[in-house]
Amino acid sequence: MRTLVVPVDGSENSINAAHYAADLALAIDADIHLLHIVQIVITPSIVPAGYLIEDMEKAGTTLLDRLSDDLKQRTHDQVTITAVRETGNVEFKIDEACRRLHPFAVVMGAPEGSFIRGLSGSPAVNAARRLPYPVLVIPARSTFRRIRTVVLACQVKDVAGEIPLTTAFLQQLKDLFDARFDILHVETGTEGKEGLQSFGLYRWKRALEQVNPGLHFVHSATVLEGVDKYLAENNADWLMLFPEKHGLFELHRSRSNPLIRHCQIPILSLSEAALESVAEDAKSNSGKAI
Repeated sequence: MRTLVVPVDGSENSINAAHYAADLALAIDADIHLLHIVQIVITPSIVPAGYLIEDMEKAGTTLLDRLSDDLKQRTHDQVTITAVRETGNVEFKIDEACRRLHPFAVVMGAPEGSFIRGLSGSPAVNAARRLPYPVLVIPARSTFRRIRTVVLACQVKDVAGEIPLTTAFLQQLKDLFDARFDILHVETGTEGKEGLQSFGLYRWKRALEQVNPGLHFVHSATVLEGVDKYLAENNADWLMLFPEKHGLFELHRSRSNPLIRHCQIPILSLSEAALESVAEDAKSNSGKAI
C-alpha cells in the first residue's frame, strides 16, 4: 500500500496541501500519514517553560484531530488516515517518519509569505530536500486535478551530462496517471552550442523512449524565466526538478526568480538520494499490478 507523508503546521498552505494529498490518495489508492512536529527552540536566554510546551502539544493534537476528521469527510472514509504528533527537531522527525514508512511521496505546502525565503529557511522543506523520497510542494490555493502532463526542465549542462532519472520511475507515474512527459529546454542565447543542445536533448528522448516524451524549446533571458513563460502558455500539472543533481534548481540559493515565487502548479522535487531510491523501488515493482 502506498503512503503519503503530510507534514502540517496549521498554516493555510499546509492545510491546503493536506487536502491536495487526500485527493491524490484517492486517485492512487494511498494512505495518509499526517505529521505535526512541535519544535522547541532553546537559546541561552530563552528556555521554554513546561506549560508552554504542553500548550503547544495540546494545540498540535487539536489540529491533527480536526484535520483528520476533515480529510475523512473529504474522502468519504475511503482513505486510511493516521495522525501523529511529535516533539523535537523538525528535520529529524520527518526523516524518521519517512524511513519508517517508505512513502510514495512527502506532500507539503509551500511556505507562506516569500516562497524563496520560506524554501531557504523552512526546516521542513530543508529536510525534504535531502530525503531519499520524492517531495511534492503544493503552492497556495492549488487543487488536485488529473495529472496529464509532467514537465522536466533542463539546461545545457543537464543535457550534456547523465540523465538524472530512470525510465522506470516515469513509467510508474505513467501507469498511475496515464500521464505524458515533456522535456523543456530553455535557450538563453549561448551561441555555438546548438549542436550540443540538440544532441543532448535527443539523447534524453531516446533514453526515455519507453514513455515517449515530447521536446520543447523556449528562448529567454534566463532559464528560470523561460520555464515560467512556458508554464504560463502551456498546460502542465507537475513540474519535476532535481535540486541536488543540477545547480539550476537549488531552491535554497535562489533569491528572485519568478518561477519559484509564483509557480502555480505543484513542484515534484527529487533529490539525488530520492532518484536512487525511486529507481530501486520502480525496478522492484516492475511487473507488479499498479
